Amino acid sequence: MINEADIRDFLTQHLDIVEPNLKFIKKEFSLENSLGAGGRIDILAKDKFGFFVIIEIKKNDKTTRQALHELQKYMALFKTNYGLATHKCRCILLSTDWHELLVPFSEFSRVVDYQIDGYQLIVNEEGIPIGKKSVQLAPEGEEKFIFPIHNIFLYEIIENRKIAIEKLEDILRELEITNYYVSIINYEGDSENVIYLFAIYLVLDIFKASEKERIQKNLNILNDDSYEFDNEDEDEDINIKPLFEEEALSEITNRLIGLIDTMEVGTSEKLQGMMSNGWHINKIYQGNQLFQNLLINDEEIIKEIISFEGGNSVVYTSVTTPKIQPSWKAISEGLKHFLYGNDLWQIGYDWFFKKVESISREATVNFRIYYGSDILFSLYNYFCRGVSYLPTLEIVAQIPGEPNKTIILVGSVEWDGHTFPNAGSIFHEHNPSELFYKQKLYFKEEALYELLMMNKHGIEYSLFEITIEQNTQTLIKRLELEEDDTVILLPITDEVGLSLEDFFIHNRGYIEELCYIGGSCFHFVS
Repeated sequence: MINEADIRDFLTQHLDIVEPNLKFIKKEFSLENSLGAGGRIDILAKDKFGFFVIIEIKKNDKTTRQALHELQKYMALFKTNYGLATHKCRCILLSTDWHELLVPFSEFSRVVDYQIDGYQLIVNEEGIPIGKKSVQLAPEGEEKFIFPIHNIFLYEIIENRKIAIEKLEDILRELEITNYYVSIINYEGDSENVIYLFAIYLVLDIFKASEKERIQKNLNILNDDSYEFDNEDEDEDINIKPLFEEEALSEITNRLIGLIDTMEVGTSEKLQGMMSNGWHINKIYQGNQLFQNLLINDEEIIKEIISFEGGNSVVYTSVTTPKIQPSWKAISEGLKHFLYGNDLWQIGYDWFFKKVESISREATVNFRIYYGSDILFSLYNYFCRGVSYLPTLEIVAQIPGEPNKTIILVGSVEWDGHTFPNAGSIFHEHNPSELFYKQKLYFKEEALYELLMMNKHGIEYSLFEITIEQNTQTLIKRLELEEDDTVILLPITDEVGLSLEDFFIHNRGYIEELCYIGGSCFHFVS
C-alpha cells in the first residue's frame, strides 16, 4: 500500500495535480533552527507569481495536530531563515482523509497571517494520486451576542411578581429558548414617583441559526395568518416584519398577559440608568447553559448586558493591551462604529492607538466613553436635572518601564463663547416634544442633524492629550485636525473653548426655557 513518501515522490513529478504551473524546487527541504528542532518540508515549490509554496502531505488524519503544528513551524522557520515577507510564501496541506482534520484546519486557516489551502487527494485503487478536491472550511462558530431590545415587566406587589417568574420560566421552556437572562430587580430609592417597585428584566441572546427553526415552530405569532402585511395599495417592497427576536419577546409578553401590571421596553442604556437611580438587582437566572458551566457571576452578566457588545450605543467601557492583538484590533474596530459621526474623536482615538502601540506593546489601556447622540437632551439633563449626560471620552494608557508613564486622551465638549441660543432659534416651528424625541432609544441620531444642533448652540467636541511621567511636569496638548485629517498637537493657549459653566452664565435665560420645555416633555422613572 502506498505511503506518504510514495505520494510525495509521485507528486514531485506531477505537481500539476496540486496546482497548474507549479515549479518544483526540492523535496525534503531542510530547515535549520538554532533555538530548537528544525524540520523538513515535504515539497518546496514556486507558483507562477514567484511565491514560494510549502506543500505538506498527510496520508490520513490521525496526525491532525502534528500536521498543523509542523506547518506553523515550517512557515515560521522558512520566513525567518530566508528573510521573506508573509505575503511572499504560502502553504498547501494535502490529505487523503479530512474527517478529523477539517475542523482544526478550518480554525487554523482563520487565525494564521498567511495563505493556506487544503485539498483532499483523490487516489486510485493502487493509492496513486489522480486528482484533488478543494476542502470547504467548516462553518465558523457563531459568536454569542445579546439582543439589544429587552422586556421589563413591572409590579406593585411582590407576590404577583413571584407568580409571573414561575410562569415566565415555563414559557421560555415551552418555546425552547435556552439562552437568556432573567434579572429580579427591586426599587430601593426614595422617589415617590416610582409606582411599580418590583421588576422582571428579560434579556435574550440573538438566536443562532441552529435555534431559529426550533423556536419558530413554537411561536404562535408566526402561525397567525392575520400577522402578514397585505395591502394591495402599498408598495410591494415595504417590509414591516419585525426581527425574529422581537417576535419572541412579543409572544412571551402575550403569554404573560394577566400576570403583568405594566411593561416597558428595555435597552442596555436603560438598565444602566435604572441601576444608577435606585434600582437594585437581587438575583439573575441564567438560561445560558454553556455560560453556567463557566461560573460567571451576576456582576459579570450585568457588565455584559450594559456593554457596547450587548447593544449599548452610548456607553463604552473596556480594558485591553496591544500585546493581545485580536482584542486590540476588535476594540479599535468597535470604537470606529461607536464614534460614528464624530470625526475628531474617531480620528483622534485611532492616532492614539497607533502611538501607544509604537511606544509599548505591554501597555494597559482603559476606556470610559459616554457618547450620547443628542446634545439637546444632554444639555437638558446637565443643567435641569443635575444628571451629567455630556459626551466624554477618557482613554488611559499605562506604559510600563522606568519611570512609569501614563498617557491620557481626554475628550469633552466646549462652548465657543459667542453663540447665544434662544428657544426660538433652537425649536423654531417644531413641536418641542417632537424635537426632544429625536433622541433615539436604540440607534444614534443622524450625524448631520446632531452637528447642526450643536452648531446652533455654539458647542463642539474637543480632544486633549495628557502625559504624566515621574519627576516630570505634566504635559497637556490639544489635538486638532488639519484639512487632510492629519492630527496635530498644539500647546494650550488662552484661545480655547469655554466650559459649559460659562455657557450657563451667559445663557441663563435660554437654560430656564430649556428646563421648562424639557420638564413638560419627559416623564422619568428614577
